[in-house]
Amino acid sequence: MLKSAYDIRQFNHIELANGLRILLIQDPNCAKSACSVTFNVGHFNDDKDCHGISHLLEHMLFLGNEEFAEVNAFNDFIATHGGSINALTGTEYSSYFYEIAAEYEQQALAHLYAMLSKPSFCEALIEKEINAIDAEFLLKQKDDLRRLYQVHKETCNPAHPFSQFSVGNHQTFKPFTPLQLKQKLQRLFERFYQPQNACLCLISQQPLSVIEESVRQQFSNWQSKGKFTSEPLPSLYLEHNLGVQINILPLQKARRMILTFALPQQHTHYRSKPLNVLSHILGDEGEGGLLHFYKTKNWATSLSAGGGIEGSTFKDFNINLQLTDEGIQYADQVITALFSYIHLIKENSIETWRIEETATLNQLMWDFPDQAKPIDEACHYSQAMFEYPPQHIIAGDYLLDKPAVDIVLEMLGFFYPKNMRIKTVNPCVKTTHKAKWYDTPYSAEPIKPARLNSFLSGNWKSNFALPQANQFLPPCKPVKPISVEFVLPVHIINENGLDIWYGQDDKFHQPKGDCFLTFDCQTVNEGIQLTTAKMLWVALLNEKLKQKYYQANLAGMHFHFYPHQGGFSLQTNGFSANQLEFCTNLLTQIVANKDFSSSFSQVKAKQYQRLSSALLNKPINRLFSKLSVLMQQQNHAPSEMSHIMQNLTPDDIGVAKEKLLSQFYLEGLMYGDWSAEEAYKFSADIKKFRMKHNTCDKVYRGVTDIRHSKAISYQVECQHKDPAVVIYFQAPDASLKNVALTILAEQLIATPFFNQLRTEQQLGYLVGSGYIPYNQHPGIGFYIQSPHHPAEYLIEAIHLFLQQIIENINQFRHVWDSLKKGVMKQLMEKDTNLSMKSQRLWMAIGNQDKTFTYSAQMTQTILDIDFSQLKAYLIALVSRQGFGEAILYSSGQYGSISYKTEVITDIQRFKSSSQYL
Repeated sequence: MLKSAYDIRQFNHIELANGLRILLIQDPNCAKSACSVTFNVGHFNDDKDCHGISHLLEHMLFLGNEEFAEVNAFNDFIATHGGSINALTGTEYSSYFYEIAAEYEQQALAHLYAMLSKPSFCEALIEKEINAIDAEFLLKQKDDLRRLYQVHKETCNPAHPFSQFSVGNHQTFKPFTPLQLKQKLQRLFERFYQPQNACLCLISQQPLSVIEESVRQQFSNWQSKGKFTSEPLPSLYLEHNLGVQINILPLQKARRMILTFALPQQHTHYRSKPLNVLSHILGDEGEGGLLHFYKTKNWATSLSAGGGIEGSTFKDFNINLQLTDEGIQYADQVITALFSYIHLIKENSIETWRIEETATLNQLMWDFPDQAKPIDEACHYSQAMFEYPPQHIIAGDYLLDKPAVDIVLEMLGFFYPKNMRIKTVNPCVKTTHKAKWYDTPYSAEPIKPARLNSFLSGNWKSNFALPQANQFLPPCKPVKPISVEFVLPVHIINENGLDIWYGQDDKFHQPKGDCFLTFDCQTVNEGIQLTTAKMLWVALLNEKLKQKYYQANLAGMHFHFYPHQGGFSLQTNGFSANQLEFCTNLLTQIVANKDFSSSFSQVKAKQYQRLSSALLNKPINRLFSKLSVLMQQQNHAPSEMSHIMQNLTPDDIGVAKEKLLSQFYLEGLMYGDWSAEEAYKFSADIKKFRMKHNTCDKVYRGVTDIRHSKAISYQVECQHKDPAVVIYFQAPDASLKNVALTILAEQLIATPFFNQLRTEQQLGYLVGSGYIPYNQHPGIGFYIQSPHHPAEYLIEAIHLFLQQIIENINQFRHVWDSLKKGVMKQLMEKDTNLSMKSQRLWMAIGNQDKTFTYSAQMTQTILDIDFSQLKAYLIALVSRQGFGEAILYSSGQYGSISYKTEVITDIQRFKSSSQYL
């Protein structure tokens, strides 16, 4: 099995006698075992008269089987043992995946096998789960991406199963009795849920021989249910589905144009990857590229090339553009310019060095990836096993060992007007139809031949230049020797207004690193005006820097420049060679750049749209966003910032920048593959820079104290008919013990809360809880979004649930030890990649954990807590002894609540009179 020379994992691919294909991975760095099973079945296989049946089947598999009859038994087992579980139903694949503490690997496999081989399909539960799917469907009613997707379905070949409604809802299932649905589920299951139609991936710390024995023990007895067959698919597009103009009216103030070219399937070209090569050229953001040209014309603000739906027999290649108002007016010129650029590519052919460069970039990303979580990797590989032969399962996504100019040019041959679909998404379009299910207004009509021909008549070629060779490809140098002194970060500069830390990675052995610089600026205390101007300043600089360093980003050297409560931060990460110099150059440009007029109106419009679109977010997101504003002194509401954003000028940005840099505290960390000599040299440069500016202390990040008032409530405006509620409990203090108790309480409550309020009471699709610390002060949040019940009902349901938890608290004694064990494992969890480790160490520095022992201290604290202490904590929470309570809600189609709380009508006024922790 082909793997990277730097990959320390061990792999084995086996096939059982029943046809089940299995990929076993021994990963010494994985914190938990992870497993995924993928079946070659999806909504393309739905019954023609019952759309969504595959999705319903996915849900029903979790609701009991012959071996484990209890509803959600698998979910509960996983949650109780420090893991997580999920599933997805796609077009042609369905996957079931989980992670769990390593010692429960065997039991989890037993649950998985029982779920996939002996489901109950209980009729009484079918109706309940249809309610959950309907709630999931209703949740997406205001999702523009889902609404756009439905228009796509309605404008392709109606005989192709892509055109079918994949989610399902009350209407699609209503014609059938629970018994009839059970029979449909059983038929679908019997036909497709067979071992020879499945691929399993298991990732574990244990030796391959051990995990192979575990899998064989569980799955060798899985019986095939008969000969497996699949039907050929028709063409995705008929002739009249191409060369069309599709206009779509969005909910949000989008101004998009998506140009789609219909291509054949790409699986057979995985070793030459022609579309990767074309994406690099068409998506280039440097000078001379398409996006640069569009920006100079003020036609578009962003461009991505290469996305699009894909299946076993088709592939869409999308050019996705965010247009300006002017770009909407010149839409045909935008398209004409694209074809001029395509003509330039064809004229120059595809130089072999471009394919070699793509192959080099792929090799770098394969050799030195930012390792994904094992659960994500397991899910990916279980699907990849259908896409690639066994020897290329690991390499397939990166492999480019058969470069072929002719295949790239063959694919480019599909980029012509008659093979194109133009999707225009903006508030000004005229529409004639409404898409089913989501009521999306749209129109679709063929493009006249004269207009198609005009797209090829442009004379923009002289404005373009194909991308130059990438100058940022890192040299292949060995990793620096490790010094024991620096395995944990060391404080190498500790002066007034400046703290710099440096450490070396001794675990991942990659030629990479992360460099963090954060600026705390006293002027943020001026309030919302300065905060909004800061946001725009950062966005304007990002616009310039991202174009300038586009190729650096491609070559695996990245930067992140972003605002935060106390000021702003600059982070670089990726390959360590030249990265510290890169960081210094970025810092110089951040300070030196004084001209903010370039692309000012474009960037400002984009920021304004982002802030003003917040109202259209789904209710739960809106509530948590408002809670963050309510609870944090330096946070401001997007709606209020949008009003200020409208009136900002380039001069305002210049003034804000000078204020921010006039006085600041600077803290930084270098962690990764750098020698001490490099670190000290970089620190000296930072020190020189620091000495040119005045110093100040760290900015105080206040947390609103709501502990000693009665419960507070705030109604959040939201353009969605679903009511939603978030109830947040603020813990009495931020001591280690209270943090531990808050985490344990949330972990204990999470599963029964979900089971009772979502599965049993069917209050909505979005139901859950979470540990929510604000600036290190602990708290717990409970949330429900419901299509069927008013906010007041949801609030009472949450309170009633908590009261019942207290009354029945002793029933949880039997899971107490395993719960504690699971939480401790999470705290001591190994980092899965270098960036995760760097980020953890950087957060520790920010949280004043300068000995990097917080996790160990917290683990010991949890170990010392007994069940009676947790019980006392929960009783105090429910009776609000020392706890604060905030209720945020959106009423949706119902009116305001009448609940005994202190009602907040103006958040800013409330915050100005609040005390802060």
